[in-house]
Amino acid sequence: MLEDLEPLALYMFLGEIAMSEFSNWQGYLVCNQGDDYFISSPWGLNNKAVFGADSDYNTLALSLLQYMLSLGIKIDSLKSEDSIIDMSFLNIASGLEENTSTNQWSIFCSEEAMLGISNSSLTNFPKPENLNIVDEIRYNSLSEAWGKESAIENVSQGAYISAQQYSETLVSRINLLAQSGNDHIWPPRELNEQGDYYGSEIIRLSNTCKIESWTKLSAAGAPSEFSIRAPLLGGISTAYVSFNHGTKGVFLLVDDEEISPEIGDKGEIVVRRIYAQEGQMRYGTKVRIID
Repeated sequence: MLEDLEPLALYMFLGEIAMSEFSNWQGYLVCNQGDDYFISSPWGLNNKAVFGADSDYNTLALSLLQYMLSLGIKIDSLKSEDSIIDMSFLNIASGLEENTSTNQWSIFCSEEAMLGISNSSLTNFPKPENLNIVDEIRYNSLSEAWGKESAIENVSQGAYISAQQYSETLVSRINLLAQSGNDHIWPPRELNEQGDYYGSEIIRLSNTCKIESWTKLSAAGAPSEFSIRAPLLGGISTAYVSFNHGTKGVFLLVDDEEISPEIGDKGEIVVRRIYAQEGQMRYGTKVRIID
């Protein structure tokens, strides 16, 4: 597990030395200096931070936002000048607005698999040490596979989910918003005759869970939307988990941590890339083992 493999790391700013500590957060490395907050992939290749098998700049950005909000940092709006950041996804997933005048923060991407969020400007990025080295052949193969999967002509032959359906349910899926009634239902889906959700309120589930069971599908048996990457990953793993509220659900396991869970293990729900279709990246929740 990353918590066991990665001690708190020291970093160095380019141009000047500033020693500080990275800590583990949702499978990434985070740190801050004053009002500058940074997040990095824990994986490295050729002395550079590189993305894990199901991460990108958008999963890093959302994770860092969640980290900052957990510290009580006030963020009213968010912007990025970098086209690689999908602001539509981040605004929907986080509930933040773009380009308002108060408490505005900006995202700055590094050339490596790291980025920063600041309410001023960033010119230097921290350099984590002791990154977990990835296999170069596997890394290049997965990068190429994501490129093929992200092509506009790629359409899944399995259960088709339109861009509209994906966007409409993104907030509840990413933020674990459950329908409250006689039972907690996630994602919300039971409607009354007027087309409104049953229940008096929508509640947010805890992002921690317990592994009830898990299974691994072979590459040949994986759903078609994963057919390009599944052979490289050795199949697709899923876990059936329970939350403290009594809700249960099935989640994919993260792809970049090769851990076989055990019944009763503690997990946390994180946001990662799920698959790509018709040129659009589909993000969603996965579970990573933390126990």
